Amino acid sequence: MALISVVSPKGGVGKTTCVANLAYGIRRLGYRVVVVDFDAQNALRLHFGVPLGDGDGYVHDAVETDDWRTLARPVADGVYLLAYGDVPREERKRFELALEQPGFLDRPMASLTSTPGTVVIADLPPGDSNALWAVSRLSDLRITVLLADSASVSLLPRVSEGLFYPQDVPEGSEHGYVLNQVDPRRRLNTEITEFMEQRLSTDLLGLIHHDEAFPEANSRQRSVFDQAPNSRGAMDVRRCVARIMEKLAEMDGTAVVEVPGGAS
Repeated sequence: MALISVVSPKGGVGKTTCVANLAYGIRRLGYRVVVVDFDAQNALRLHFGVPLGDGDGYVHDAVETDDWRTLARPVADGVYLLAYGDVPREERKRFELALEQPGFLDRPMASLTSTPGTVVIADLPPGDSNALWAVSRLSDLRITVLLADSASVSLLPRVSEGLFYPQDVPEGSEHGYVLNQVDPRRRLNTEITEFMEQRLSTDLLGLIHHDEAFPEANSRQRSVFDQAPNSRGAMDVRRCVARIMEKLAEMDGTAVVEVPGGAS
């Protein structure tokens, strides 16, 4: 159905937390969601109740099989995870080399999106990476996560001028931004948020405010909707999810369908 890639030109922006809560939010609309961790830090699993000592992941078998559906594990009702896994350095190198090969991801990602009503979200490593180039070339929607800080402002031209993503992205694919950890109590943060809103306009898919509900949910390996459904953070994610799905629905050739009986 649709492939969304989520990345940031720098680390420490809360990208993986965004991925997890976007996945939970999209599932609440009734879609089937598959999340894929392309980051060797293997942290995405910790948002989905996978025990800390569980090192199983898909990378160990990713090069040998084209059907990655067999490598996904159910982690919630209608949510499936491909954790990176704890793999030896040689296996990581083999996977990275495979990502450099043209077409390597075509069949695996097609297998994940082949089930009707499925949204696949790829959590990419921060900065430039083989995964960024391989996944972006297949993505229907690329989301760049930034902070309301001076470092993100300095990196914005590189992204907006097309110097961060590969040039050969799919025709008709879209790009948008999520501004994370917005804190209206801090003047500089507020000023940068206002600048980003003006600069990015309709490309800004959402503002997610700094909210203790996120680390609290993460510590309990829950979604922010389960931890604090009425929190500002949960409301922000809902708005962001709605905008993302609206963006996908606007795209030519993207089979976004309305799914009745969405999860509560």
